[in-house]
Amino acid sequence: MSLATCGAASPSTIKLTSGTWAPYLEETPSRGIIGQIIDEAFAEENVTVRWGFFPWARSYRLAQKGLWDGSAAWACTPERAPYFYFSDPIIPVRLAFFHRRDKPIDWTTLDDLRGLRIGLSRDYYYGSTINQAIADGILEADVARSDVINFRKLLAGRIDLFPIDVAVGRRLLVETFSKEDIEQLAVHPHVVYATQLRLLLSRQIPGNEARMKQFNLGLQRLNARGRVDAIMADAAKDLPYPVTLYGDGPDPAECDFARASTPAPVNPTETGDIQ
Repeated sequence: MSLATCGAASPSTIKLTSGTWAPYLEETPSRGIIGQIIDEAFAEENVTVRWGFFPWARSYRLAQKGLWDGSAAWACTPERAPYFYFSDPIIPVRLAFFHRRDKPIDWTTLDDLRGLRIGLSRDYYYGSTINQAIADGILEADVARSDVINFRKLLAGRIDLFPIDVAVGRRLLVETFSKEDIEQLAVHPHVVYATQLRLLLSRQIPGNEARMKQFNLGLQRLNARGRVDAIMADAAKDLPYPVTLYGDGPDPAECDFARASTPAPVNPTETGDIQ
């Protein structure tokens, strides 16, 4: 956790929570790809960001309850809409299945995955395809505390599949595991879940609707002059693998429902989760 203090931010500052999800969000001076984009988009409107890094579930709740102004970065879902304003899309992410090379998979429909054991990380959102497969009994879910633990289970053969954003997964493998371990794993190129990550600002904070308009204007300016692409390209130079995976882009209308959402009372019960 950073040492940023709680309390109301001044009009020229905004307080945002986040978890660590390299290369997109990091507790470093650059803040990662998404953190840097958010910093620069607000700077376009003369707003300074103060960051606090926490475990993901706590990061969400602090913003949901209005104790912090907002949180980054999350997918747009109906469950979150009563509590937050959603920004325009920042960047897309795409989840695919990592698996052992000696246990290859080939899938195009959920039924192709029948009988396999899937590793999930606590407090993460994996999209409707995976949720439906688990609900229908096609996949058996094994929930762990972290992505690192899931990769260890995959290497040990305790799970058959682990879905994760490809850039995040490969970065984590390079930083945490041996070359011999990494060579045992492969990633299937078929995308299982694609979404746009966004900034969330709490509906409990007065002025946040106007702040979101400021952010979107700043983001539009960055995109118009190619700055977002430049940030991603610069980050990719330091990564052993590409930032994104090809195929199956996010639905451009995935957040349309949020415009009609009714604010929730100040007694949130949803814990929330990443991405």
